[in-house]
Amino acid sequence: MSYSFAKVSELLKNSTTSSLLRYVVFSTLSSTTRCACPATPTSTASTADAAPARFAFVNCWRNIDRDAPVLADPLCCCTWPSVNLKEDAWPYLMMYPDRVGENLALCNEGADSHAWYHYSKMTCDEALYFKVYDSSEAEGVPRFVFHSAFKDPRTPKDAPPRQSIELRTIAIWDD
Repeated sequence: MSYSFAKVSELLKNSTTSSLLRYVVFSTLSSTTRCACPATPTSTASTADAAPARFAFVNCWRNIDRDAPVLADPLCCCTWPSVNLKEDAWPYLMMYPDRVGENLALCNEGADSHAWYHYSKMTCDEALYFKVYDSSEAEGVPRFVFHSAFKDPRTPKDAPPRQSIELRTIAIWDD
């Protein structure tokens, strides 16, 4: 599978609703072990002003090691229904030279109710797409997905370090 931004955008557009106008890849990230959701209504206000209607940030996470699957520090995602945003999450600021961003962190206090799925042994031919923010406030529409790398105790001691990339995209609908 190609790593091109155009290919990622095409795959995303083909896997969503017909009213989707476009997907645009706008940045890349290195994954960390901080559990977070990198967008909030406050941090997306400028996007909301520019978007014609509904928009969402969708990330594409990929192993970029062509020789080995991910064994160390795999990605995990927390299901939307298992998180109580008012009780389990808190905002924190990301300071940049030209702007201030806001992310959400997931607190440990509600951890017993959180449902996590991990994606170990992903190869470079696989990609995981997940929504990290959706401007829709419609009932039943998941708005955030908390995600992180994690230390899996079953990781072999000689496992190669994970090599991955996370592409951030914005999806814009016309409805």
